[in-house]
Amino acid sequence: MPDTTTLLPAIGSRCWRDLISPESGASVLSLAPESLNADPMVELSYDEGGGGWWPLSTLVFAAD
Repeated sequence: MPDTTTLLPAIGSRCWRDLISPESGASVLSLAPESLNADPMVELSYDEGGGGWWPLSTLVFAAD
């Protein structure tokens, strides 16, 4: 179960696509919290193009 005390990322914040390639990143476009007990969904725009929705618990955010 995800940690529900984790703060949601800010719109426009950055995260890595994976830990092996930190230069391959994404920007947060929007957030869709389902409920207080669910893992919030985060919409990302990938540096390589495209985008997608991911559970917050699966993301690693970079300090810009």
